[in-house]
Amino acid sequence: MVTTGPQVDPEVLRTAPNHEVHRFVPHEQLLPGASLVVGHGGHGTTMKALAHDLPLVLLPLHPLVDQPMVAASVQRAGAGRVVSPRTGTEQLRTVIVELLADGPHRRSAARLGAAIRTMPGAVNGADVIETLLAGERWPATARTGAATRR
Repeated sequence: MVTTGPQVDPEVLRTAPNHEVHRFVPHEQLLPGASLVVGHGGHGTTMKALAHDLPLVLLPLHPLVDQPMVAASVQRAGAGRVVSPRTGTEQLRTVIVELLADGPHRRSAARLGAAIRTMPGAVNGADVIETLLAGERWPATARTGAATRR
């Protein structure tokens, strides 16, 4: 399954008969059945993939946004590999096959996924919104976990 986003018309891509190409498909429909994610290193897709214990092959496309930093963090944590967007198809295929058969990257992705699933993101977000709506300044200690909702 390939999703192109708004920039590329799926109709212009040549694909193999066993491939589907769409502009957009919700992650919730794809990730539970996936074995690996190939992406650009954006924060949203990366976090969702890790939350599903999926290793990643990341090709950061834009050097001035979060993609290179996110991709490097995933690789440093052992949950994926970073490759250049200019990587040829055979080299990319080699990396994909390696990660599909690989245990260490999958174990690292699962370790990060377990941590992500236990993070109190919604609770912390609600605390921030309530504090800001009350006209108070959000304390820096809350970002480190020192202040939590009870």
